[in-house]
Amino acid sequence: MAKVKKRKQETAGIPYIAAASARQFPKPSRQEIVFVGRSNVGKSTLVNALSKRKNLARTSKTPGKTRLVFFYDVSPGLYFVDVPGYGYAKTSGAQQEAFSKVTNEYFDSKRPIALVLLLLDIRRGLGPIDLQMLDYLCHHDMDWQVVLTKADKLSRQAALQAERQVMEAMEELLTDQGIQPHPPLSVSAGLSPLDERMQKLEKRIRERTAGA
Repeated sequence: MAKVKKRKQETAGIPYIAAASARQFPKPSRQEIVFVGRSNVGKSTLVNALSKRKNLARTSKTPGKTRLVFFYDVSPGLYFVDVPGYGYAKTSGAQQEAFSKVTNEYFDSKRPIALVLLLLDIRRGLGPIDLQMLDYLCHHDMDWQVVLTKADKLSRQAALQAERQVMEAMEELLTDQGIQPHPPLSVSAGLSPLDERMQKLEKRIRERTAGA
């Protein structure tokens, strides 16, 4: 059987691999921070912000465009992993199946996942499909953190209210499982790296990766 060539590329000075299937995934040799969420929730934007690169991950205003798993080589001991967004109803059935397949392959591949960042649009909160993803992460005993994106779309007071509502929803879901979730963190593309909220998220990542 012919070997499947990995799609090694480089952008913003950082190498990455764009994988269409598990055969193209890199070897599980380093810790991975995984970005999951609905289509167009801002995963690529957050990858850029955390990597301190404006154009590392390609952003698009077209939901459902990303159909690959991206492994960004952000440090010798760490990958940022951006998986296809879910929940875009206008995507064709065949494309939806492809999204599900490569994402499922990723989570079924026993990757060295240090932390899963579950991104939610702060204006929408936890929807049914997000709750399914949260339940999946808990069922498989993965460490996760809810991140509320697009916080600049709300006032600070409204953002705090949204954080409380999401926290209450998570506690209601997880009480019976004996899980106490970390409070959600709200961020936006326009936040300075020195913003307290971005610093809290970076600290959470460092805690899980020992500063890798």
